[in-house]
Amino acid sequence: MAKESLQFTDLDEDSLVHIFSFLNLEDLDRLARVCHRFYIVITVHLYSRLSARLLLTGHQPKAAHCPSRNVIEFDFRRRISLFENWRYGRYAENQFFQHRMLYFSQIMLEKRWLYMSHRGQLRVHKRTAERGLLRVKPSWTVGAERQSDINWMVKKGEVIFAGRADGSGFVYDCRKRRYSKQVLADDIVTAVDFEGELFVSTGKSSSTCFWTGLVEDGQYALERRLEVADAYQTIMLSPDGGSRLAAGKYHDRAKSALRLIDVERGFSTVLNSPSRAVYHLLWKDSCTILTGNFDTTMRLVDTRTAQDEAIWSDPYDASVYCLDYDGAYGVLCGMKQHFRVNLYDLRAPRRCVQMYFSPRKSTNYSPVYSLAADSSQLFIVTDHDLRVLNFDADHAESKDFTHDLDRWFY
Repeated sequence: MAKESLQFTDLDEDSLVHIFSFLNLEDLDRLARVCHRFYIVITVHLYSRLSARLLLTGHQPKAAHCPSRNVIEFDFRRRISLFENWRYGRYAENQFFQHRMLYFSQIMLEKRWLYMSHRGQLRVHKRTAERGLLRVKPSWTVGAERQSDINWMVKKGEVIFAGRADGSGFVYDCRKRRYSKQVLADDIVTAVDFEGELFVSTGKSSSTCFWTGLVEDGQYALERRLEVADAYQTIMLSPDGGSRLAAGKYHDRAKSALRLIDVERGFSTVLNSPSRAVYHLLWKDSCTILTGNFDTTMRLVDTRTAQDEAIWSDPYDASVYCLDYDGAYGVLCGMKQHFRVNLYDLRAPRRCVQMYFSPRKSTNYSPVYSLAADSSQLFIVTDHDLRVLNFDADHAESKDFTHDLDRWFY
């Protein structure tokens, strides 16, 4: 009796994974359509591995203080395609909320909502699953346009804390729809943050105040617990429960603009990150801070050594106005000119991965004042509008600046 020959499809799963691992992405795509078994093997073992550590679209565990913002949950293969679009600048651009008068907004992004300040009013726009766009009409609002401009706002859980240009602020409970007005400073409130019952605010030229948040008759009341004489441009409590406050000065002649403040004692430590001004900062984790600086750099600062661990410089010498971090390796920097955003990889010191801006509109010199992103969308605040770059657009025109960047870095 003739012995039956072994077919390729008879190989065990481990053997198939080993063989398939030598194929490129296009060949894997073709092979995944051969049969259901190949599709399962490639999806579970190959696509998942290839997409795990990608910038912005990866799916490995991320920092606990950086929750997912994806309004659409993409499969492993789609994440790879999205990263290719980020990498080579393939996106469709939309403009929202255009206005002639020059002013800038602040934005916060969640899975279902975009929170955006409109002068003195906070507007909440619902995000839709149809290519991740937003509804132009707000679902609900807080405050009124005629009130003093909202300079900074933070949302954690169902509570929003915001500071205004006239020195006032408010705490808003989204679940109970309760608005509590507060007096925070004698001048412009430049930044605020909170963690649990601990609230912090800082003014343009006054001081930094720590408050205890109390709920009385359903309203928030802030009781001052500590005041630090210095004023800062940007602040953020540490993700370990808020035991430390990272703070950056708007200007410091000694190039020691970055400080670390002990919340309990109010003791300030100067970190050895030589920058005259820190415009924005974020905690990467409980030990490291990302800073966007006047001196055209984005820096990674280790609080244990109190010094810079890595520095990324802008190829065109523009200051970094704002930052967004994906919780793993990707950092987006909003730059001073041409509503430009740079993408950096924390695993690749010095190098800029890609830049996003429209070269055909070079007469617009607006900085990026605020930005936020998920796996498929980038939200950019300029002087006159909100721009949304949608990377879930495979056939869009590519605006790839990697060749210019290669000449700059090498």
